Amino acid sequence: MARTITDVTGMDFAEVTAGQEMTLFDLWSPGCAPCTALAPILDDLANDFAGEVRICKADVAADARLGDRFAVRSVPTLALYRDGAEIDRIVGFRSRAQLTAWIEGYL
Repeated sequence: MARTITDVTGMDFAEVTAGQEMTLFDLWSPGCAPCTALAPILDDLANDFAGEVRICKADVAADARLGDRFAVRSVPTLALYRDGAEIDRIVGFRSRAQLTAWIEGYL
């Protein structure tokens, strides 16, 4: 069964990142070419890490408050959360292998 990526609004973010499962939060924009290139990689990672990592995304162009809230200076911004707290962040496009190694470093 394919694992899906959850679209998140600023209002439900706390609910999504709460809990034991680690969350990868993708802050992106539809006009961003690296964001578009990253989307299928995140789909693959959602399946690869099903049951271990929840993947969520939020369009910062649709809600500028999200960009401010998470201090996004450039997209894509990827942040890892555990128990509602950010544990690491990277900015910019990364390959599937790089993201896999990044995630595995926190499991």
